[in-house]
Amino acid sequence: MRKLLLGLILVSNQSLAMTLTPMDYISIVYQGVKFFASDPVPKEIHVTAKGTGKTREQAVENALNEAVQKGVGVLIVSDQTVSNDKVIRNLTAQYASGVVNSYNVTSCNSFEPITCEIKAKVSPWKFMRKLEGDSKSVKVNGNDLYAQDATARNVLYQRQKIMEYYLFQIRQSGLEAKIKKVQVIPTNEKFAALLIVYEIKWNEEFRKDLVQFLKKMEKDTQTEAPHQIHVQWATTSLFENKVTINTHDEKFYHIVHKGMYQPTYVKFNEFKICENLNLDFSIFSIDIYGVSRQKMIKIDREALKSIQTVSMVLSTECN
Repeated sequence: MRKLLLGLILVSNQSLAMTLTPMDYISIVYQGVKFFASDPVPKEIHVTAKGTGKTREQAVENALNEAVQKGVGVLIVSDQTVSNDKVIRNLTAQYASGVVNSYNVTSCNSFEPITCEIKAKVSPWKFMRKLEGDSKSVKVNGNDLYAQDATARNVLYQRQKIMEYYLFQIRQSGLEAKIKKVQVIPTNEKFAALLIVYEIKWNEEFRKDLVQFLKKMEKDTQTEAPHQIHVQWATTSLFENKVTINTHDEKFYHIVHKGMYQPTYVKFNEFKICENLNLDFSIFSIDIYGVSRQKMIKIDREALKSIQTVSMVLSTECN
């Protein structure tokens, strides 16, 4: 349905050099910034963003602008991105209301300046459609060899950016830390003791989007290549829950491998404690092996009076 609405004929990388036409992609230049959309771009991108303002409403609005800027980042293939950062900020602020499909506010502080964090679903394709209708934009399509080469490079670069986005976002909103139990442990020591039992699981909606992208990557890279990336997210069954991505790009291979195995930290917000989960398997395999942990926390008894809730977040670092 999306392909019909966009009026595009999207092809795999295998056939790109032979059958490319001006309708295989959307390439738009706006004030020196080149935006490019091809088949790998997901229908919806999950983004965590923060915004600051004098009021809660302003903080949320700024967070939405930041979310759109992050979400449409996979569309930018211009070498001039850094120097045109102001253009991108203005564009995302202009189109934020029509590009964010939905969002929810996860936290706001109670003092000025107010900072709010949101989780939003951003549509890169809606952004491109709006940009197409902007009188200041120029649609750049071509069918000569130079255009085909540029498009092929843009597709590869875009795939890398989308994969980097997913690998980063896994620990922002792709995985969820669910607290199973918070228990006070009787003790005569100076500090009170709390036992927190929790588990880490996939956000099913995020995993569904990620799996669709991974399967598309496997389909588009079926030709054997020097580097193979094997990804498995569930136990194998009638429907194989794994893909193999072939690539000639050694840099891409190392980016994915690093993202799969880099340390994953859990932060206990109210206690300002952070610890490494010490996973000895790929981040994609969370649901295969299961991650259940318990943490003993010692805290001043008087400080317990201010603890109303216990919350946790995942991260790639402790700060």
